[in-house]
Amino acid sequence: MATDEGELRGDEGNDLRQEVRELRDRLTNVEGHFRGVVDNSTDGMIVVNRDGIVVFANSAAAVMLGTTRSQLVGKAASFPVVSTTSRRPDNEVILADMRVLSTDWDDEPAVLALMRDITERSMADAEMAYRATHDPVTGLPNRYLLDDRLKQALARDRRQPKTLGVLFCDVDGLKGINDRLGHGVGDQVLMETARRIEAVIRPGDTAAHLGGDEFVVLCESIDEDGATAVASRVETAFDAPMTVDGVELSVGVSVGLALTSDPDVIPADLLAEADHAMYSAKQRRRRQAAR
Repeated sequence: MATDEGELRGDEGNDLRQEVRELRDRLTNVEGHFRGVVDNSTDGMIVVNRDGIVVFANSAAAVMLGTTRSQLVGKAASFPVVSTTSRRPDNEVILADMRVLSTDWDDEPAVLALMRDITERSMADAEMAYRATHDPVTGLPNRYLLDDRLKQALARDRRQPKTLGVLFCDVDGLKGINDRLGHGVGDQVLMETARRIEAVIRPGDTAAHLGGDEFVVLCESIDEDGATAVASRVETAFDAPMTVDGVELSVGVSVGLALTSDPDVIPADLLAEADHAMYSAKQRRRRQAAR
């Protein structure tokens, strides 16, 4: 009878050991699957222990930080905890957004840093912002951005009064070019117009394209003589003809100037004054051409 009881206990022990082995195997499999998921995640994951040492890092985290896992694990954490900018091995800049959570690691308090590559999202946001504030043909600031820069310039003048100059420039004969040669050629004329204007204004001046044949130059901290000189350089820049698609075009620009030392002037009124001066200049050019 004693022998039977011993054999029973032995069988029970074997069954228990077998269950433990099976449980350990399942845990090993689960851990393997988990590590596979973590390692293959496109999100970066880093665990830092209470002593500030990196105890785990997946491949995505290493790429986002521009390093390798072996250079991270076992070393003191030295990366930012909000966002980071680094470079991949191919020298491509990468932006990563980082979030930090409390966790446990080997039954000890630790910090889990989760990193997400936001490079494409940031580039898309920057592209949208650029398109919203720049003319698609010339690449110059558009009416919206010009208005914003005008307001900023006037705000600076409130703190330190200075004279502000606005040049309103109109491309003569653009409609005729569009009608005869097509809008593709007209767009190239606009691009060349933008290039010539930017080449002769002062560093720091803003050249903008309002649309159609209208350009504006914003000149801060300038007196009447200086603004007149800029306007003259803009007009002279178009003395030489343009060659577009093998066609030589004589394109002129009429320029009107408005100056103000009043920081409370309404930007639209200042533009309207410069536009009126430009119209008068265009009329003079026409009268001279008719003689």
